[in-house]
Amino acid sequence: MYLTNSLPPHGYRPLSSAGEPMWFGPDHRMGPWSYAELVALSHPWPVRWLFPPRPGVDPPRIVNLFAGPGGWEQGLHILDPGPEAFDVIGVELGEDAAATARAAGHRRIVCDVRSLDPTHPALRYVEGLIVSAPCQVWTLAGKRQGHEGRNIELLLEVFSRAVEGSFGHWHDEGECDEADVCRICPDPEWDGHGGWTGPLLSRAEVREPVARMTDARIGLIAETLIWSLTLTARFDSLLWLAMEQSSALPAIVLDFLGDALDLADWCSSGYQALDAADVGLASHRRRTYFVAGRHHYVKLQAMQPSPPLSARTAAQALGWPEGVRVNTRGVRRTNGGNEWSADREATAITGRARSWYWADFPERRLALGEAALLVGMPANHPWEGSSSSAFQQIGDIVAPTEAARVLGPLLNRPWRDKVPGYLDELYGPDSQSRAAKATPRLISRRAAAAVSSSPVLPGLADWAAPATPPRSAASGHPAPRIR
Repeated sequence: MYLTNSLPPHGYRPLSSAGEPMWFGPDHRMGPWSYAELVALSHPWPVRWLFPPRPGVDPPRIVNLFAGPGGWEQGLHILDPGPEAFDVIGVELGEDAAATARAAGHRRIVCDVRSLDPTHPALRYVEGLIVSAPCQVWTLAGKRQGHEGRNIELLLEVFSRAVEGSFGHWHDEGECDEADVCRICPDPEWDGHGGWTGPLLSRAEVREPVARMTDARIGLIAETLIWSLTLTARFDSLLWLAMEQSSALPAIVLDFLGDALDLADWCSSGYQALDAADVGLASHRRRTYFVAGRHHYVKLQAMQPSPPLSARTAAQALGWPEGVRVNTRGVRRTNGGNEWSADREATAITGRARSWYWADFPERRLALGEAALLVGMPANHPWEGSSSSAFQQIGDIVAPTEAARVLGPLLNRPWRDKVPGYLDELYGPDSQSRAAKATPRLISRRAAAAVSSSPVLPGLADWAAPATPPRSAASGHPAPRIR
């Protein structure tokens, strides 16, 4: 076990929904630690994650960064519907999305990903890492600022620093330039053989170039490398990585990610653009997926359907009559037009779908449940927040069918037979009926925050939240809290 007696100060109130009392009671002691001390030490992760998983009993532990409202978890459910098949904790800053995930039974830590410490002892046995950083900066919707030359240079600098902040650099012989922090050459037992210096930069120093970008969201994709390299260097339990991004992400960024992982002795990595319509989803949803295996080769071809799956039209999926055309922009026209035919797969669903309507029947708008079905989510998924927020969550979500075909090969779980069966059930008559009537649960932002963080970890109801959130000595970021 990796436990220390170093505990956060009294009053460090855990507000995460990630922990459960299933292993310990409030009066139970495990070794020299009381349950309350273990909760404080594990915050904001589950107490059980401090301890090694029981072989053949405990499911794989997965961290899901920028987790959203539940698309990745729904994909894992397609691969294995067992309630304890995977042990996933998601990190999500958006309160409505986190509340939606919580309402669907998923676990969320509500905070900025950058405020968490990837060297936290509770992460020692994490096997999988999923990252879905916001993609607007790479698309036309975000003015494509990520493509600007200076921003790319700064992003690649962060990538290089991520290596320096985790493994450091390799030196063969002689004292290195960083002898004051190097873990090798100052060692009196050093025999002159080479090795990694160990981390030479703090995470704040790794992320420093982000402040010089024209949009700080460009730097969020660097968390893929910061977390994967740090977990590898510190614990070396991470087995696989899956990253989802816009299909407009430049190849130079993807190639640099692979090169950095190769430098850290990952076995294999690769990327490809996938369209969810190719596996039977009733809408186009083209995204780039970067995957990597620590000790095994990734098989990109294993993510392709074999044989090819039949296309499914939006009308078939939603039970609409033939001939329906959907207006997406009112009277405004663009090069791509302002309508699409429901007799084909739907165009990519975005947050603006809340204003889409039948061209010949303007009063008939696209219902929330119908938009959910088009991206592969159940019609009765419990969307939280306003209608605009719910549609935006649908527009941002990772299609669960895509999550299944990306994660299946990484987890050695078959997906090709399960995805068609899932879609056949998803687009059944009962689901179509529910979809046409579905509306979001309208709750205030304060209520969304309460749902996303409730219940608090047990046994600590009498702990008072500190006036000023404690800061991590390692990262300097505020501890996770509800705003």
